[in-house]
Amino acid sequence: MGTGLLLGALAAQDCPPLGSIAANGTLSGTLDASSCQLTDRTPYIPYRLELPVRGQIKLQLAGNPGDQFLTLRDAPGTRLDSGTTLSRSIEAGKYVVLVHGKGVGQAGNFAIESTFTPEPGILCANFPNIGLRQTVDGRLPGSGCTSLDGTPYEAYTLATDGAGTLSITVESTDFKPLISVRSLDGHITAPPAASPVNVRLLGDSQYLVIVTAEGGGRGAYRISNAYAVADGETCRSAKTLAESDSHAGAITSTSCFITIEGSGDQRYYNYYNLTVTEPGLAGVTVTSGDFSATLNLMDGSGNVLASDSGAGGFDNAYNIQSSLRTQLPPGSYGVQVVSDLPSGGNYALDYKFTAGNPQPCKPGTLRPGDQFNGVLVNANCRTSLGMADTHTITLPAAGTLELEMNSPAFDTLLAIRDGLDNLIVRDDHVNGLSAARIAADLPAGVYTVLAAAVSGSGNYQLTAKVTAHDISACTYVQTLDLNGGFIQRLGPRSCTGINGQPVDYYGFTLPADSLVLAVMTSSEVDGYLTLYDAAGNVVRSDDGGYGGNDSLIIQYLLAGTYKLAARGASSTAGGLYEVDLRTVTGARPPLCTPRATLRPGESATGVITYTGCQYLDNAFADIYQLTVTTDSNVDLRLSASEFDTFLLLLDASGAVMDEDDDSGGNTNSRITRDLQAGTYYMVVEPFGNYTAHGAYTLSVKANP
Repeated sequence: MGTGLLLGALAAQDCPPLGSIAANGTLSGTLDASSCQLTDRTPYIPYRLELPVRGQIKLQLAGNPGDQFLTLRDAPGTRLDSGTTLSRSIEAGKYVVLVHGKGVGQAGNFAIESTFTPEPGILCANFPNIGLRQTVDGRLPGSGCTSLDGTPYEAYTLATDGAGTLSITVESTDFKPLISVRSLDGHITAPPAASPVNVRLLGDSQYLVIVTAEGGGRGAYRISNAYAVADGETCRSAKTLAESDSHAGAITSTSCFITIEGSGDQRYYNYYNLTVTEPGLAGVTVTSGDFSATLNLMDGSGNVLASDSGAGGFDNAYNIQSSLRTQLPPGSYGVQVVSDLPSGGNYALDYKFTAGNPQPCKPGTLRPGDQFNGVLVNANCRTSLGMADTHTITLPAAGTLELEMNSPAFDTLLAIRDGLDNLIVRDDHVNGLSAARIAADLPAGVYTVLAAAVSGSGNYQLTAKVTAHDISACTYVQTLDLNGGFIQRLGPRSCTGINGQPVDYYGFTLPADSLVLAVMTSSEVDGYLTLYDAAGNVVRSDDGGYGGNDSLIIQYLLAGTYKLAARGASSTAGGLYEVDLRTVTGARPPLCTPRATLRPGESATGVITYTGCQYLDNAFADIYQLTVTTDSNVDLRLSASEFDTFLLLLDASGAVMDEDDDSGGNTNSRITRDLQAGTYYMVVEPFGNYTAHGAYTLSVKANP
């Protein structure tokens, strides 16, 4: 039995990514004494990689990499690949790329070359953030995004703190830039125009800033934003924080707010500007007797680097304290103080900055059979999962590592990481209780256990049990019939995956090139589905793409043999699930490229199914090009008896001009409006139900 407080973890933390790797480009840097350190003190530098569309990526350490490696992680921190050259299929989303040494003290210069090829016919979404007052270098084309007419573009997501005027300047010696601004749902806020562009923005809103080239040019560019808060706007920076500072503030009805999606309720907050002039450790604490604060520390682009709710516990007057601590390089940052109550209240903010190089978390030792009584307090290590105690545990032989964490004071979170701090598995609940439990079948080795808090702090108990046994190699693959399905129970009889959790494998053979749909559904398992080719390479993966806990993969595949892996998204006790496979042989369907071109007086019929485009709202859709040769009043009508229709009209760049649900009578759609001669696009989809399907008719008429 062990007990203790890891005071050695004071001021130690994982480092968040504070720079970005372009999808296509070169980045250079240096590993040295100022670099971050893994738990084993290997130096590393983390970079953010954001891809708005899926495709093929190659990451390579240029020249002779020597003692340096690349590790590609997904957003939760799981290792996807590592080596001096990484070449693989990759989904749209957020990733972290680590440049790290082979061991302690290794240093030196490096350069990373990245090459990305997007999969054709797929729409881009979830673009990287850009700040209201920020300058960013880019390249067109860079991410591989193209409009429906094939025009390449780059886009950024921008969030406002209060209403004001955004001034955007794009400079390039390679092409003449055009700038447009849209709302996040695609409606036009500012049409394409030459730089500079000034546009009025609302508070509590998100926008897309889009860069294209006049005449189809391409090359490097620099985009710069400046923001002037509107007269009378009460959402303003509460203060610019100095190196050691404090502020007595209050969240009121005049504070900034965000609208909670789906409810319409507002969550109020104040924000602070923060400038760091040298590398060091930034610490922020907020104390309030009126509400429980959530603290967010953000970089200049608006990416959240660290967040906390209640890690500071209570002060002597039983006021709630939230606290975060993060290593930062020089730059501009922001701090948000968010109230959990609409009424808000008073609070006190304290900020301290300590110059110096980053220090790794210092783990204690956890032994099999231990019952460790610990406490999470503000001095603890800060990891990518939040405030935590870190413990190393050694498995002398392969077996099952069982961990359980309980606390009467806070919601617990357990995780296991490998020797290079890559996440293996995590769990943060057991039947809704404030307990976390992991059972993982792992090979012999040294692992790090993170005992963390989802929110709050205080005492906890951690137990560890190891049962030694061989882990058999998994050779069984269940044959899955084409256009068939299989019901299975994920659990003890399943294979063991690389994360120590149960996984089931299914194999199928395509006699001809086909579009394949694979879906995993369950009311008991949070599904994660992976598709492999015959050589064992990952082709696709999905977590929750079918809504809720269900996974969906749609991919055009060449004739051959493939394998599906069905597992839980995190630590799981298993449960019943179903895997279904559907195939359509033939040429690759157009997916998100127009199926046909219509002119006034013409019509088209089709069927909404998974062979169509998975549109930005995840519903399956068909897209048609509309060509108007003379200025006209057009009448667009969409009718279907098998689903509630929804029709969108897009301009040539893909911005939403109009949309309709039921104006055509019953559940049919109709759009009538004047259009100038030009090219437009029509999107046919079900309303509010991404699983709906069926036949439809789309017609275009021209009125006098």
